[in-house]
Amino acid sequence: MFVHQCRLPHVLKPSLYFCPEQYQKELNVLFRPSWQIVASLSDLPNDGDFVTRELFGTPVIVRNFGGTIRTFLNVCPHRHCLLSHEESGHSKELTCQYHGWQFNADGRTGKIPFAQNFRPMPGGPECLKSFRTEVRGPMIFVTLDDNAPALGEVPGPLIPVCDEFPAERWQQAGTWSYDFNASWKVVVENTVEAYHVPTVHPKTLVSFGTEEEIEHVITPDGTIMRSPIVSPDLYRRVANRLLPLLEPGCTHQYRLHHTFPNIFLMRIDAMLQVMTVIPTSPESCHMTVHVFILKAVKETFGSRLMTKLWGKAKVAIIKQVLAEDARLYPDLQRGMKHSPFHGTISTLEELVWAFQDYVRRKCGLEEEA
Repeated sequence: MFVHQCRLPHVLKPSLYFCPEQYQKELNVLFRPSWQIVASLSDLPNDGDFVTRELFGTPVIVRNFGGTIRTFLNVCPHRHCLLSHEESGHSKELTCQYHGWQFNADGRTGKIPFAQNFRPMPGGPECLKSFRTEVRGPMIFVTLDDNAPALGEVPGPLIPVCDEFPAERWQQAGTWSYDFNASWKVVVENTVEAYHVPTVHPKTLVSFGTEEEIEHVITPDGTIMRSPIVSPDLYRRVANRLLPLLEPGCTHQYRLHHTFPNIFLMRIDAMLQVMTVIPTSPESCHMTVHVFILKAVKETFGSRLMTKLWGKAKVAIIKQVLAEDARLYPDLQRGMKHSPFHGTISTLEELVWAFQDYVRRKCGLEEEA
């Protein structure tokens, strides 16, 4: 059932989807104080593996130090060069690409070429700047805010989904990213509503449940949608026979968990889909997608094959769905820039309203009349 019984106002006026001042306010109020997903454990499984990321204009490097994941500002304290420009890689030591300074797991300097020329070394400025990092489920989280609450204290649906299974039960089936010429809010709103499915995804997505079968949960910090999926009988019979190889009791219920502002966890059967949407300008954003499939507690040849094939099938479908959505984003953004309308939101789209109201509350915006 839906939370509301009558249509809702479009809380955010169209100009807020391309306003530079609003963009900066969202970065400062919504994003920089938050925890963000920067990678999965599968992205850097070995000692010495690393990835680099850009978080709201801040370059960071995430590295595996013997099984411990640490994150630093991707800037050398010597002459301010990026430690690495590679998106991902492996190195025996964390070494600056410019003059070869090496750094330990705690960020302190290790080997410095011709170190005698730097005497005395007072310390402090020669250490890397670190950022708080936590692992939850298969995902790696980082916050740029030293005063942010612990990840486990973050309200919303994020933690219960991450903790549903141990990290080692999840096998990453694929990860990829997109750059969209649209406000991050456009992409978020499209993700949380199913009203567009019959028009935009008539062949790639099967039907959701009826209004009586769909359940919406709205909290101040996130939303949840639960819905049965109407699938062909043959698919359901095959899935019901094979999925118990991975996890008994797998359900065909689709569960979309949105933790405000920009983290999505989708669960259905043996799959976990993780998506983040990062603003990169007032009218552009970056989306990263991770897809995981459960591995059996006691793996066999059959269960390993099932995990692999199920992952390939899910990745193919998700890529097609996201491509169909992506086709609309430039038109949605262009429409926002020229719309004279207030807009309106149906009860089926009430999770869009909840998200917009969150942005309004956090950014201190006045309610539209």
